Amino acid sequence: MKNGFNKKHRQKYLCKNCGKIFSDTTNTIFSHTRSHYHTWTTFIACELNQMTLEQEVVATGKSKTTCFHMRHKLYAAIGAHIRNTLLKGIVKMDSTFTGINLKGMKAKNMPRIRKVRGKSKTDTNRKHKRGINSHKVCIVTAIDEWDTMLFEIAGNGAESTEKYQKYIERFDEDCTIVSDGKQAILEFASNNQFQKDTIQPKPNRKNYASQNGNNLGEVNQMHQEFKQMIKHYHGVSIRHLQHYLDWLVFRKQMKYQIRAEARKTKAYMLAMKGTVPFVTKDICSFELPIGVFTLYQN
Repeated sequence: MKNGFNKKHRQKYLCKNCGKIFSDTTNTIFSHTRSHYHTWTTFIACELNQMTLEQEVVATGKSKTTCFHMRHKLYAAIGAHIRNTLLKGIVKMDSTFTGINLKGMKAKNMPRIRKVRGKSKTDTNRKHKRGINSHKVCIVTAIDEWDTMLFEIAGNGAESTEKYQKYIERFDEDCTIVSDGKQAILEFASNNQFQKDTIQPKPNRKNYASQNGNNLGEVNQMHQEFKQMIKHYHGVSIRHLQHYLDWLVFRKQMKYQIRAEARKTKAYMLAMKGTVPFVTKDICSFELPIGVFTLYQN
């Protein structure tokens, strides 16, 4: 039932069952925001063009902290939207890895000894784990023939069947899995009765494609853009990494499906539908996607 208006003259409602008071913007990116519509559209245009926080401050006139909060509200709303579509038909799968970045974490909360910048990797007083190990973050990647994408943090360490199985609900029953023959992906496909189209490595071969002509070009391009994004932002905190992955997927889908002049409006409309289940003060205390304290306990 209607329950008066707030200070912004926005209609409030009262739930007859639980007694909670809410408005039209509750749990959306516009909840507890004082920014005007034009400020949000300008900010979205900046994000679509991968501008830094410093550049967004100049464009919107807001503070750096406000732009940071707006960024993660936008990413969270878009992330809820892109997970609603199933992967169908021919699905190309692989994984990529990145280091654990604790950017923004306070010194008293650090799970490991701090690293001194400028030290050489050959320093004998420091131990470095090389290759794919437990101190690497595994990111599962999948793209189907309709450009629906899966780009999720699956855990730490090498890829495994269990990591792929976490996202089985995102796959249609009649998928054909295209991979480079990694055992974890082949077991994932067999366990779920998916058809397999494997790229067999051969010496002196220039075109890495399966017998049906499928390759992992789109997946490799996604991984390359991910590395460029990490470099562009000078590293992304593991706490917020999934939000950046969601936004990367969304930008690629917009590039494939929407004209450039309509992307800002389309992004605004989709974000408006999304749910943001946190308030501003929670952004810097998101739950970590992997147990970093267990990894560094020794």
